[in-house]
Amino acid sequence: MRQLRTIIILITATLTTSALALPYGDTSHSKYVIDYTDLSMILKGSVLDMGPSTHKPPINRISRATGSRILVGNTSITNQEGNRVLMHGFREPELTYLRKIRDDLLAVPSTLPLESLSRNEQLAYWLNLHNVIVLTKISEEYPVTYLNSFFDVDVDDTKSFINQKQFMFNDKLISVTDVQQHVLTYWKDPVVIYGFYMGAIGTPNIRTTAYTGTNVYNHLQDNATDFVNSLRGTQVWKSSELRISKYYERMSIVFPNFEANVKTHIEKYAKENLQRRMANTYSISVDIEDWHIADLYNGRPFQSAWRALCWHYN
Repeated sequence: MRQLRTIIILITATLTTSALALPYGDTSHSKYVIDYTDLSMILKGSVLDMGPSTHKPPINRISRATGSRILVGNTSITNQEGNRVLMHGFREPELTYLRKIRDDLLAVPSTLPLESLSRNEQLAYWLNLHNVIVLTKISEEYPVTYLNSFFDVDVDDTKSFINQKQFMFNDKLISVTDVQQHVLTYWKDPVVIYGFYMGAIGTPNIRTTAYTGTNVYNHLQDNATDFVNSLRGTQVWKSSELRISKYYERMSIVFPNFEANVKTHIEKYAKENLQRRMANTYSISVDIEDWHIADLYNGRPFQSAWRALCWHYN
C-alpha cells in the first residue's frame, strides 16, 4: 500500500495549538493547505459519475438494459440517479486504507490549528472528514440496502450512527452530526449542504475527487445543480405543486424562512426547463426521499450477480 499523503504544507509562521473541539477561524490570507491526494485517488478508483438526471421518470422501470438490471429491488423513479460507489470491490486492504485516511484527518489539528487555514480550506477539511467517516462506515457495513437507520437524527447515539460520538478529535469524541452542525453554523451559504455524502441515492453526490480550498465551491455548485435538477431533489406535479426532497428539511437550519428560502434556492440552481415548469406552482410539499444505497447493486451484490448470470444463459 502506498504511504498516505494527507500532508499539511506549512508556509506561514508557527501558530499556537487550539484546544477547541471544533475550531473555527477566519485567516483570509493563510497559505496553509492540506493535500488530499490519497483521498482523491481512492475516490477516482471507486466512484462512478453517472451523469446528470433527465428529470424525467424512466420510461420503463423494469428494463433488461445493463444500467437498470444492476439496480435490484429499488422501484423508485429516482433509482437510476446519482453517482455510485463500487462498494462491492472494497475488501480489507481498501477498508484499512480508508480508516487510515479518516484517522489522519482526525489527527490534523495535532499538527496544525485549523483556525490558521483559510475559510475555504477549513470547509474542504470538514467536508472531506465527514465524507471519509461516512464512506468508511458504510463500506464496513456493506452489503446493506437501506441507510435511513444510519442517519436517523431523532434517536440517541446508541442507535443512530450519525449521532454516535466515537471519533477522537482534539482529545474529545465527536460525531458526524457535530461536523454537520459546525459547517452549517459557520458557513451560511446553503450550497454547503450539498457537500455531505450520506451514501444514499436521495442525498447529494459523492465527488470523484476530494474537496480542496481551491475547488470546494465549484464542486458544491455542481452538486447543487445536479441535485436540484434531479427527481431525487425536485418534482413538479400537475403543474401546480413543487415536491422537494426531505433532505432540505433535514438541512432547514440554512433555510430559516423555510418555504420561501427553499424555493428561492431551488430557482437559483434550476435549469431553464425546471424554471419554466415551476413558474405556475403555488404549493410546496416535502415528501421525496430515497434511502437505497447508492452503489451498483442496491446492496445485493451476490443476488445481482446471480441474476445477471441466469439472464445471460437464458
